[in-house]
Amino acid sequence: MTIPNQKTILIEQAYEELKVICTKFQDESGATDMEVKILLRELARVYEKDIDDDYDID
Repeated sequence: MTIPNQKTILIEQAYEELKVICTKFQDESGATDMEVKILLRELARVYEKDIDDDYDID
């Protein structure tokens, strides 16, 4: 078994933190699972656009 590197550890921590944030958002807002998924997709699109711009991808 390999020892996880710092990036892997940070990704795992971010994943856990995002789950907590999404659960709290859902509990406080009454959002459905689908609404949370849509929110996450919209956030992913923001990063996709940033990556496209950074690397001049069309």
